[in-house]
Amino acid sequence: MRDQTAEKALRERARKLQALHIRLLFCPITQERWLTDSDKVLHAFGLSPEVQDSIPDITTDQFKAESHGRQILVERGIEKTFPETQQCLQATPDAPTFDDFICSESFLDPKSGLPHTSGVGQGYENNSKYFFWLKQTMHLTTPDCDVDLRKNAYTEFATWLVNEYNRPHDPYYDQFEGGLYWVQTPEQNKPIILLGDQLVVYTLNDSKTIEQLPIIGLTNLDDVTPPDWPDEPTLL
Repeated sequence: MRDQTAEKALRERARKLQALHIRLLFCPITQERWLTDSDKVLHAFGLSPEVQDSIPDITTDQFKAESHGRQILVERGIEKTFPETQQCLQATPDAPTFDDFICSESFLDPKSGLPHTSGVGQGYENNSKYFFWLKQTMHLTTPDCDVDLRKNAYTEFATWLVNEYNRPHDPYYDQFEGGLYWVQTPEQNKPIILLGDQLVVYTLNDSKTIEQLPIIGLTNLDDVTPPDWPDEPTLL
């Protein structure tokens, strides 16, 4: 008969090791901390110093190349989807950086984004993670937010969502068939920015027209959030 307590402990340790490994692959801050005091990092992940040999040597050329390659793939995807947003951030004092994003729980949590459009599930879609993270970090849903940054981020993310709908996609993206809309400034009723299915941007001020938007099937981008992902068993 299997010792279920011991098996559960092994699974939990494996999960913690996996979480640390992923963070070391992506997060430069964790890499620096690991090189300075690995025992402290292990303690933060609930791991004992004895498991250090289970962690790859992050000073090897192989690890550095893999880490750099993974980071570059994420960065290029974000730059491609959010070019105007990136320019706006570069002109914003104390704006968060790409490293801030890939070291954040928003990036590392597989439940913080939308389903991958190919249907592979949670954790593989980074553009939505970035948008939700930026919206929270830069307070883009508050009345005193940077309206230009909000407009750029929302327009570029809405464009990406419509484009993903127009490709073979996970059924989640069906809600973006007609396009998306959002208020120019949070907590105001108008003007409304509308990005239609032809990727044309409109500014709407007529209250009756605005009231019809959800009725005809358009989605309010401020209502788009990560799904309520169920807990699923993993290979570990």
